[in-house]
Amino acid sequence: MNLDHLVPQAQALATAPLQTRIREFWPRIFVDTDAATTVFKELDRLFLRADQARSPILLVWGESNVGKTAILERYVKEKMEEAKAGGELHESHYPKIPAVMISMPTDNNRTEFFELILTRLGRAFNPYGRNEALPVMTRRLMEETGVRLAIFDEIHNVIPLSSNTKDEMLRQIKELSNKLRRPLVLSGTADAYDFVSRSTELRERFYSIEVGRLKRGKEFSDFLGTIEFLIPLQKRSNLTSERMAELLYVLSGGLTGTLSELLFHASVSAVEDGTERITRTNLISTIYARNIIARLGVKRSIASAAHE
Repeated sequence: MNLDHLVPQAQALATAPLQTRIREFWPRIFVDTDAATTVFKELDRLFLRADQARSPILLVWGESNVGKTAILERYVKEKMEEAKAGGELHESHYPKIPAVMISMPTDNNRTEFFELILTRLGRAFNPYGRNEALPVMTRRLMEETGVRLAIFDEIHNVIPLSSNTKDEMLRQIKELSNKLRRPLVLSGTADAYDFVSRSTELRERFYSIEVGRLKRGKEFSDFLGTIEFLIPLQKRSNLTSERMAELLYVLSGGLTGTLSELLFHASVSAVEDGTERITRTNLISTIYARNIIARLGVKRSIASAAHE
């Protein structure tokens, strides 16, 4: 069996059961994009910042499903792997955690916010403790675990619903940055950008990077060419062919999150139907793709594009 279209790690999985090679392996697939490279470089600069007052706050923003969370999660994962591989010792009895990522609670709940951080740092939270002690407890544990970079995702969840609502959570984030004397990273949608840029609590210290959609043409084709090397299917799918690339772009709109989901469902279908490659037919036969087609209202043109 010729598996030259796959990287070695994917080749090793090409004959494994569906559960192993697609469902379990998929979360480990990551494609470097121009946006990811830009964000990684800026995060590295922040990671190396020394202890200082009024540390900067970076906002990574863009549309939902554009890939912000995947980029940030990958960065945190790499920092954790570096710490483990380096065998770094830490004075605290807690494990070293150089970077941590928290998804903001949807109900703007201050208590839940600090509980999420404590849990991510490996501390069992006492529900009968004093809530007013949570900020101090959280800050101390972040110091003990050696956190150099804290990332708060879905920051648009804490935007006040009206001008009369105080932005309490944003004040908590600013205070956390002040006490830790470390940079913080926020991530969210354009609504988050608009609000943070007007916030009296944050606007003096924040700067931003926008993560945009993949551009039609070379950037989109490069993404498809790279991810095909990583998907452990036994046959080449030729995702970069003109007709396939155009179909994937129409369905995904250049959103990497949507594109990844489309390819995941098509990959599962390719194993189940025995074709062992992604085709236009098994792509649009998935429930996920059919939902997108229904929303776009282009069922007839998409269906005609599926014929090989």
